[in-house]
Amino acid sequence: MTIVHLLRHGEVENPRGILYGRLPGFHLSELGVAMAKAAAQAVAERQIVHVVSSPLERAVQTAGPVAEQFGLSIHT
Repeated sequence: MTIVHLLRHGEVENPRGILYGRLPGFHLSELGVAMAKAAAQAVAERQIVHVVSSPLERAVQTAGPVAEQFGLSIHT
């Protein structure tokens, strides 16, 4: 059986309230980084063998802690 875990990116740093969509240069806020780390902790007991992310910076940043804790690369 294959189990797929889906994560949405954490909070984005966007002080000007721009509708950023697919615009480059929008990264996770400090809270977003904490959210990504918490998501990694939430799946720590799972058997994660592959990490795939959208190429958007905020998505890759969110996938980072999960990939790191399992010694995996992020595939975009």
